[in-house]
Amino acid sequence: MSKNLTSIQKYYYYKCEHCKITYKEKEIEQELMACLLELVKTDMMINDYYTPFIKSKLDNKDINYEKELKELDKQLDRIKSVYIKGIMKIDEFENEIKQIEFKKQKLNKEWQDQKQYENLNFTIDDLLILEDKYNLDTFINPKEFMNKIINYQNKSREDRQKMIATYIDNLEISKSDNKLKIEHYHFRKSFLTDLLTYNEEYKLPLNYSLFEDEYGIPIPQNNEIKTKDESRNYFNKLNSVLGNEYKLNYYEIDTDDDLTNLKISSEIEVEKIIRLITLKDEKFDNGNLKIGVITVDLSDIKDSNNNQIFKELLGKIKDAFKEDEFV
Repeated sequence: MSKNLTSIQKYYYYKCEHCKITYKEKEIEQELMACLLELVKTDMMINDYYTPFIKSKLDNKDINYEKELKELDKQLDRIKSVYIKGIMKIDEFENEIKQIEFKKQKLNKEWQDQKQYENLNFTIDDLLILEDKYNLDTFINPKEFMNKIINYQNKSREDRQKMIATYIDNLEISKSDNKLKIEHYHFRKSFLTDLLTYNEEYKLPLNYSLFEDEYGIPIPQNNEIKTKDESRNYFNKLNSVLGNEYKLNYYEIDTDDDLTNLKISSEIEVEKIIRLITLKDEKFDNGNLKIGVITVDLSDIKDSNNNQIFKELLGKIKDAFKEDEFV
Protein backbone atom coordinates (compact mmCIF):
# COMPACT_ATOMS: atom_id res chain seq x y z
CA MET A 1 0.00 0.00 0.00
CA SER A 2 1.52 3.30 -1.11
CA LYS A 3 1.36 6.52 0.83
CA ASN A 4 1.36 10.07 -0.44
CA LEU A 5 4.15 12.00 1.23
CA THR A 6 3.70 15.74 1.62
CA SER A 7 6.69 17.97 2.24
CA ILE A 8 6.46 19.88 5.49
CA GLN A 9 7.52 23.51 5.64
CA LYS A 10 9.41 24.28 8.85
CA TYR A 11 9.14 27.67 10.52
CA TYR A 12 11.67 28.95 13.05
CA TYR A 13 11.06 31.50 15.79
CA TYR A 14 13.10 33.52 18.27
CA LYS A 15 11.75 34.53 21.67
CA CYS A 16 13.00 37.53 23.62
CA GLU A 17 13.90 36.51 27.17
CA HIS A 18 12.98 39.94 28.53
CA CYS A 19 9.76 40.96 26.79
CA LYS A 20 8.66 37.39 25.88
CA ILE A 21 7.74 38.49 22.33
CA THR A 22 8.17 35.88 19.57
CA TYR A 23 9.73 36.76 16.21
CA LYS A 24 9.66 34.72 13.01
CA GLU A 25 13.09 34.05 11.54
CA LYS A 26 11.75 34.69 8.02
CA GLU A 27 10.45 38.11 9.06
CA ILE A 28 13.86 39.06 10.46
CA GLU A 29 15.56 37.98 7.23
CA GLN A 30 12.98 39.87 5.21
CA GLU A 31 13.76 43.10 7.04
CA LEU A 32 17.51 42.46 6.85
CA MET A 33 17.65 41.47 3.19
CA ALA A 34 18.71 44.80 1.68
CA CYS A 35 21.52 44.98 4.22
CA LEU A 36 22.53 41.36 3.59
CA LEU A 37 22.69 41.88 -0.17
CA GLU A 38 25.08 44.79 0.37
CA LEU A 39 27.29 42.67 2.63
CA VAL A 40 27.34 39.81 0.13
CA LYS A 41 28.30 42.34 -2.54
CA THR A 42 31.51 43.13 -0.63
CA ASP A 43 32.68 39.55 -1.07
CA MET A 44 31.45 39.36 -4.65
CA MET A 45 33.22 42.59 -5.60
CA ILE A 46 36.60 41.11 -4.66
CA ASN A 47 35.96 37.89 -6.58
CA ASP A 48 34.08 39.26 -9.58
CA TYR A 49 35.63 42.67 -10.13
CA TYR A 50 38.76 43.56 -8.17
CA THR A 51 40.55 40.29 -8.95
CA PRO A 52 39.60 40.26 -12.68
CA PHE A 53 40.58 43.93 -12.88
CA ILE A 54 44.06 43.27 -11.54
CA LYS A 55 44.37 40.10 -13.61
CA SER A 56 43.37 41.92 -16.81
CA LYS A 57 45.95 44.62 -16.16
CA LEU A 58 48.70 42.04 -15.62
CA ASP A 59 47.79 39.13 -17.89
CA ASN A 60 45.73 40.39 -20.83
CA LYS A 61 47.60 43.50 -21.91
CA ASP A 62 49.56 41.67 -24.66
CA ILE A 63 46.65 39.73 -26.16
CA ASN A 64 45.66 40.76 -29.70
CA TYR A 65 41.91 40.22 -29.37
CA GLU A 66 41.12 41.34 -32.91
CA LYS A 67 43.59 38.83 -34.36
CA GLU A 68 42.31 36.02 -32.11
CA LEU A 69 38.69 36.68 -33.12
CA LYS A 70 39.55 36.76 -36.83
CA GLU A 71 41.28 33.38 -36.45
CA LEU A 72 38.15 31.93 -34.85
CA ASP A 73 36.06 33.28 -37.73
CA LYS A 74 38.38 31.52 -40.15
CA GLN A 75 37.89 28.30 -38.19
CA LEU A 76 34.12 28.75 -38.52
CA ASP A 77 34.42 29.17 -42.28
CA ARG A 78 36.57 26.04 -42.59
CA ILE A 79 34.16 23.95 -40.53
CA LYS A 80 31.18 25.17 -42.55
CA SER A 81 33.01 24.29 -45.77
CA VAL A 82 33.80 20.79 -44.49
CA TYR A 83 30.16 20.26 -43.48
CA ILE A 84 28.80 21.48 -46.82
CA LYS A 85 31.07 18.99 -48.62
CA GLY A 86 29.53 16.20 -46.56
CA ILE A 87 32.73 15.31 -44.73
CA MET A 88 31.40 16.19 -41.25
CA LYS A 89 28.23 14.85 -39.60
CA ILE A 90 25.58 17.26 -38.30
CA ASP A 91 26.19 16.47 -34.60
CA GLU A 92 29.95 16.99 -35.00
CA PHE A 93 29.32 20.20 -36.92
CA GLU A 94 26.99 21.62 -34.25
CA ASN A 95 29.43 20.69 -31.47
CA GLU A 96 32.36 22.42 -33.21
CA ILE A 97 30.27 25.52 -33.88
CA LYS A 98 29.21 25.72 -30.24
CA GLN A 99 32.80 25.46 -29.00
CA ILE A 100 34.02 28.20 -31.33
CA GLU A 101 31.10 30.48 -30.49
CA PHE A 102 31.83 29.98 -26.80
CA LYS A 103 35.48 30.95 -27.34
CA LYS A 104 34.40 34.02 -29.31
CA GLN A 105 31.99 35.08 -26.59
CA LYS A 106 34.69 34.67 -23.93
CA LEU A 107 37.24 36.67 -25.96
CA ASN A 108 34.74 39.43 -26.70
CA LYS A 109 33.95 39.71 -22.99
CA GLU A 110 37.67 39.91 -22.10
CA TRP A 111 38.23 42.46 -24.88
CA GLN A 112 35.33 44.60 -23.68
CA ASP A 113 36.62 44.44 -20.11
CA GLN A 114 40.09 45.36 -21.32
CA LYS A 115 38.73 48.41 -23.16
CA GLN A 116 36.93 49.52 -20.00
CA TYR A 117 39.97 48.93 -17.80
CA GLU A 118 42.73 50.21 -20.08
CA ASN A 119 42.48 53.78 -18.75
CA LEU A 120 42.28 52.70 -15.11
CA ASN A 121 45.03 52.45 -12.51
CA PHE A 122 45.06 51.02 -9.00
CA THR A 123 43.58 54.10 -7.32
CA ILE A 124 40.56 54.16 -5.03
CA ASP A 125 38.57 56.06 -7.66
CA ASP A 126 39.31 53.41 -10.28
CA LEU A 127 38.16 50.65 -7.95
CA LEU A 128 35.07 52.68 -7.08
CA ILE A 129 34.28 52.72 -10.80
CA LEU A 130 34.32 48.92 -10.77
CA GLU A 131 31.98 48.91 -7.78
CA ASP A 132 29.63 51.37 -9.46
CA LYS A 133 29.67 49.22 -12.60
CA TYR A 134 28.67 46.23 -10.46
CA ASN A 135 25.73 48.17 -9.02
CA LEU A 136 24.73 49.52 -12.42
CA ASP A 137 24.83 46.08 -14.03
CA THR A 138 22.56 44.82 -11.28
CA PHE A 139 19.93 47.42 -12.08
CA ILE A 140 20.41 47.53 -15.84
CA ASN A 141 19.83 43.75 -15.95
CA PRO A 142 16.72 43.07 -13.83
CA LYS A 143 17.14 39.30 -14.07
CA GLU A 144 20.54 39.58 -12.39
CA PHE A 145 18.96 41.66 -9.62
CA MET A 146 16.32 39.03 -8.92
CA ASN A 147 18.84 36.21 -9.24
CA LYS A 148 20.89 37.68 -6.38
CA ILE A 149 17.82 37.58 -4.15
CA ILE A 150 16.83 34.09 -5.30
CA ASN A 151 20.35 32.78 -4.82
CA TYR A 152 20.36 33.99 -1.23
CA GLN A 153 16.88 32.61 -0.65
CA ASN A 154 17.93 29.20 -1.97
CA LYS A 155 20.85 28.87 0.43
CA SER A 156 20.38 26.43 3.26
CA ARG A 157 19.30 27.81 6.62
CA GLU A 158 22.73 26.91 8.01
CA ASP A 159 24.53 28.82 5.25
CA ARG A 160 22.34 31.90 5.76
CA GLN A 161 22.93 31.80 9.51
CA LYS A 162 26.68 31.47 8.96
CA MET A 163 26.75 34.46 6.61
CA ILE A 164 24.72 36.65 8.97
CA ALA A 165 26.94 35.67 11.90
CA THR A 166 30.04 36.54 9.85
CA TYR A 167 29.01 40.15 9.50
CA ILE A 168 26.44 41.00 12.18
CA ASP A 169 27.03 40.79 15.91
CA ASN A 170 23.56 41.58 17.24
CA LEU A 171 20.21 43.14 16.35
CA GLU A 172 17.74 45.38 18.17
CA ILE A 173 14.18 44.45 17.16
CA SER A 174 10.78 45.88 18.05
CA LYS A 175 7.26 44.73 17.26
CA SER A 176 4.14 46.87 17.04
CA ASP A 177 0.70 45.85 15.74
CA ASN A 178 2.21 42.48 14.84
CA LYS A 179 4.72 44.19 12.53
CA LEU A 180 8.43 43.60 13.06
CA LYS A 181 10.96 46.40 12.78
CA ILE A 182 14.74 46.25 13.07
CA GLU A 183 15.76 49.30 15.07
CA HIS A 184 19.54 48.79 14.82
CA TYR A 185 22.02 46.18 13.66
CA HIS A 186 25.60 46.12 14.88
CA PHE A 187 28.39 44.80 12.65
CA ARG A 188 31.16 42.65 14.04
CA LYS A 189 34.19 44.70 15.00
CA SER A 190 36.49 42.31 13.12
CA PHE A 191 34.56 42.91 9.90
CA LEU A 192 34.70 46.70 10.31
CA THR A 193 38.40 46.52 11.19
CA ASP A 194 39.10 44.54 8.03
CA LEU A 195 37.29 47.14 5.90
CA LEU A 196 39.38 49.93 7.42
CA THR A 197 42.58 47.94 6.93
CA TYR A 198 41.78 47.21 3.29
CA ASN A 199 41.11 50.90 2.75
CA GLU A 200 44.23 52.18 4.47
CA GLU A 201 46.79 49.56 3.46
CA TYR A 202 45.49 48.25 0.12
CA LYS A 203 43.52 51.28 -1.08
CA LEU A 204 40.29 49.36 -1.55
CA PRO A 205 37.10 51.46 -1.44
CA LEU A 206 35.42 52.06 1.89
CA ASN A 207 31.72 52.91 1.80
CA TYR A 208 29.22 53.81 4.45
CA SER A 209 25.45 54.10 4.12
CA LEU A 210 24.10 57.25 5.68
CA PHE A 211 20.99 57.10 3.50
CA GLU A 212 18.65 54.43 2.15
CA ASP A 213 16.36 54.68 -0.85
CA GLU A 214 12.59 54.26 -0.65
CA TYR A 215 12.98 50.48 -0.97
CA GLY A 216 15.35 50.16 1.99
CA ILE A 217 18.45 49.65 -0.15
CA PRO A 218 21.55 51.37 1.35
CA ILE A 219 23.03 54.01 -0.97
CA PRO A 220 26.85 53.75 -1.32
CA GLN A 221 28.69 56.84 -0.08
CA ASN A 222 32.46 56.66 -0.34
CA ASN A 223 34.65 57.53 2.60
CA GLU A 224 36.78 60.01 0.62
CA ILE A 225 35.55 63.62 0.56
CA LYS A 226 35.89 65.46 -2.74
CA THR A 227 35.74 69.03 -3.99
CA LYS A 228 33.05 69.94 -6.49
CA ASP A 229 35.57 69.62 -9.33
CA GLU A 230 36.85 66.25 -8.09
CA SER A 231 33.31 64.94 -7.77
CA ARG A 232 32.39 66.09 -11.25
CA ASN A 233 35.64 64.63 -12.63
CA TYR A 234 34.81 61.26 -11.06
CA PHE A 235 31.39 61.29 -12.73
CA ASN A 236 32.95 62.22 -16.09
CA LYS A 237 35.48 59.40 -15.79
CA LEU A 238 32.76 56.92 -14.85
CA ASN A 239 30.82 58.00 -17.95
CA SER A 240 33.91 57.74 -20.12
CA VAL A 241 34.85 54.25 -18.91
CA LEU A 242 31.36 52.76 -19.10
CA GLY A 243 30.24 54.32 -22.38
CA ASN A 244 26.74 55.09 -23.67
CA GLU A 245 25.13 51.88 -22.43
CA TYR A 246 24.36 53.55 -19.09
CA LYS A 247 22.22 56.70 -18.86
CA LEU A 248 23.95 58.43 -15.96
CA ASN A 249 23.09 61.78 -14.39
CA TYR A 250 24.84 63.99 -11.86
CA TYR A 251 23.33 66.39 -9.30
CA GLU A 252 24.54 68.46 -6.38
CA ILE A 253 22.03 68.69 -3.54
CA ASP A 254 21.71 69.93 0.03
CA THR A 255 20.93 67.54 2.87
CA ASP A 256 18.00 68.25 5.14
CA ASP A 257 18.26 69.33 8.77
CA ASP A 258 18.50 65.86 10.30
CA LEU A 259 20.25 64.08 7.41
CA THR A 260 17.34 61.71 6.86
CA ASN A 261 16.17 62.58 3.36
CA LEU A 262 17.58 63.30 -0.09
CA LYS A 263 15.54 65.32 -2.57
CA ILE A 264 16.49 65.47 -6.24
CA SER A 265 14.74 67.79 -8.65
CA SER A 266 14.33 65.61 -11.73
CA GLU A 267 11.71 64.87 -14.36
CA ILE A 268 13.05 61.35 -15.04
CA GLU A 269 10.28 58.83 -14.46
CA VAL A 270 12.36 55.97 -12.98
CA GLU A 271 15.71 56.94 -11.51
CA LYS A 272 17.99 55.05 -9.10
CA ILE A 273 20.77 56.63 -7.01
CA ILE A 274 24.06 54.77 -7.56
CA ARG A 275 26.52 56.79 -5.47
CA LEU A 276 26.70 59.73 -3.08
CA ILE A 277 29.84 61.87 -2.77
CA THR A 278 30.37 64.17 0.20
CA LEU A 279 31.57 67.55 -1.09
CA LYS A 280 34.50 69.18 0.68
CA ASP A 281 34.12 72.69 2.11
CA GLU A 282 30.58 72.94 0.82
CA LYS A 283 28.00 73.87 3.43
CA PHE A 284 24.33 74.64 3.08
CA ASP A 285 22.86 77.64 4.94
CA ASN A 286 21.69 75.40 7.77
CA GLY A 287 25.20 73.98 8.21
CA ASN A 288 24.49 70.62 6.58
CA LEU A 289 26.55 69.11 3.83
CA LYS A 290 26.29 69.34 0.10
CA ILE A 291 26.39 66.00 -1.67
CA GLY A 292 27.17 64.97 -5.23
CA VAL A 293 24.65 62.41 -6.48
CA ILE A 294 25.14 59.98 -9.36
CA THR A 295 21.98 58.33 -10.70
CA VAL A 296 20.99 56.05 -13.55
CA ASP A 297 17.88 56.49 -15.70
CA LEU A 298 15.93 53.21 -15.71
CA SER A 299 12.87 54.49 -17.56
CA ASP A 300 13.67 52.52 -20.73
CA ILE A 301 14.00 49.16 -18.98
CA LYS A 302 10.71 47.55 -19.92
CA ASP A 303 9.19 44.10 -20.23
CA SER A 304 7.86 42.44 -23.37
CA ASN A 305 4.61 44.37 -23.01
CA ASN A 306 6.49 47.69 -22.91
CA ASN A 307 5.72 48.17 -19.22
CA GLN A 308 8.36 49.66 -16.94
CA ILE A 309 9.97 47.02 -14.77
CA PHE A 310 11.74 48.68 -11.89
CA LYS A 311 8.97 50.24 -9.81
CA GLU A 312 7.44 46.81 -9.36
CA LEU A 313 10.76 44.98 -9.25
CA LEU A 314 12.34 47.05 -6.49
CA GLY A 315 9.12 46.88 -4.53
CA LYS A 316 9.49 43.11 -4.36
CA ILE A 317 12.56 43.31 -2.15
CA LYS A 318 10.61 43.49 1.09
CA ASP A 319 8.41 40.60 -0.04
CA ALA A 320 11.23 38.32 -1.14
CA PHE A 321 10.98 35.97 1.83
CA LYS A 322 7.23 35.83 2.19
CA GLU A 323 6.99 32.95 -0.28
CA ASP A 324 9.28 30.02 -1.02
CA GLU A 325 9.53 31.02 -4.68
CA PHE A 326 9.01 34.11 -6.79
CA VAL A 327 5.97 34.10 -9.02
